[in-house]
Amino acid sequence: MSDFFGTLYGNDALKAYLTDKISASSLPHALIFEGPDGSGKYTAALALSAGLNPMYKDKILRNISPDVVTLKPENDKTSIGVSAVREIKRNAFIRPQELTNRVFIIRKAHLLTAEAQNALLKILEEPPPGVYFFLLAENSSLLLSTVVSRAPVLKMSVFSDSEIAGIIVGLSENAARLRDHSPESFAAAVKCSGGSIGKALELIEEPDSVSARIKADVLSFLDILSEGKNDGILFFFIRSAYKRDQFLIFASELSASVRDMLKAKYGETLKPLFFTDVETAEEYSARFAKNILLNIHFAVEKITETLTYNVSTDTFSIAAADLFYRAVRRSVRKN
Repeated sequence: MSDFFGTLYGNDALKAYLTDKISASSLPHALIFEGPDGSGKYTAALALSAGLNPMYKDKILRNISPDVVTLKPENDKTSIGVSAVREIKRNAFIRPQELTNRVFIIRKAHLLTAEAQNALLKILEEPPPGVYFFLLAENSSLLLSTVVSRAPVLKMSVFSDSEIAGIIVGLSENAARLRDHSPESFAAAVKCSGGSIGKALELIEEPDSVSARIKADVLSFLDILSEGKNDGILFFFIRSAYKRDQFLIFASELSASVRDMLKAKYGETLKPLFFTDVETAEEYSARFAKNILLNIHFAVEKITETLTYNVSTDTFSIAAADLFYRAVRRSVRKN
């Protein structure tokens, strides 16, 4: 059974649990895989499906078996409605075409509407023979308690930064290249991955995620902060139109720039994390008083904390602008 989990890193306890359940023919007919995007939930669900049907391992792992059905939000919809669940329930009573089982994988199950979840309850509790339901959710608390009571919750592993870094370098040439040529951007992608291999790879492979644009924006933002004008700060955040992950990387890069400026301000030996050279770090540090740089540092920490919650981009932009304006409004000139 362990062969089926070859592409799922870590998660040793989860793999051992599922291996034992399959060996004992006691696998629950409904399971909830919990973890952030990119944590391996879908990989685990496909691997488990292959474990149930080893003769068709290759087709299942390539997601081309007609008997392993995946449901997810259609197009740009932000929920999965009851009609999609009713279709699954009808299909659950159809004999499999080639496997001994039928498997239904519901991706982003936390986006199921309450009506859709209620429609699932009976079939989760009493599924047809040989039918399995694997619900993939970022957070099982977003599901109805009645759904969770019918399916054990299996939590995906969260990796440390060092583990993420080691794994993605082996998986992606771009990751290895970024680590060698721009270690600060590589570190930012790892830090902002939230312990998710898939998210770290996405941040690195997506051109704008750790690009020169964000670095240039940090320099532009420092210019705006040095002027201390609230409207300029607010306009920056509105104009940037960052996604949540990009905000996190921006915050990480800004934090690195503040660290460089503080070291320059205090005359410490400086190996820049953000700036290309010591002279540039000293030039920028001269624009801010020491206490203002510390205020900016604390503002970055607050922003990072705020981003752990689901907030709209507009709400966040306004809150972030106010936070930074209050950080610099007392004094913005050189010490």
